[in-house]
Amino acid sequence: MFKAAAELTAAEVTGRDVAGPVVVILLLAGSAVFVVGYAMAVMHRANKDYKTTKAALPNLRKGFWRSWWTAVKRGAVVLLIFICLVIYWWRSGGSDADATTPHPSKSPRPVMTDRWVTRTPAITHR
Repeated sequence: MFKAAAELTAAEVTGRDVAGPVVVILLLAGSAVFVVGYAMAVMHRANKDYKTTKAALPNLRKGFWRSWWTAVKRGAVVLLIFICLVIYWWRSGGSDADATTPHPSKSPRPVMTDRWVTRTPAITHR
């Protein structure tokens, strides 16, 4: 039914068995070329971005340190104002709650009247 490889003619081999492997090889080669081309494009873009960032780095550092020292100066001013307020509060008597809260006055004791006390001796039942 099947002939051995040595018994096949060139026409039989070319017509039947070569088309599949050739298509697979062409697909693999095309995929490899596409992947290599894509990788090269990515590497070129990354290299360009790296060079751009490297060239801009001194200006970025200057901007960072400028904003850092601006924040430190503003924080120092806020801290100084806070310390001044605490010193003022401390020197003015300690706490504002005592100055603003009125002390309750002593209410007079009610005068005991004889209104509820009967002057007649208690009547005991015999």
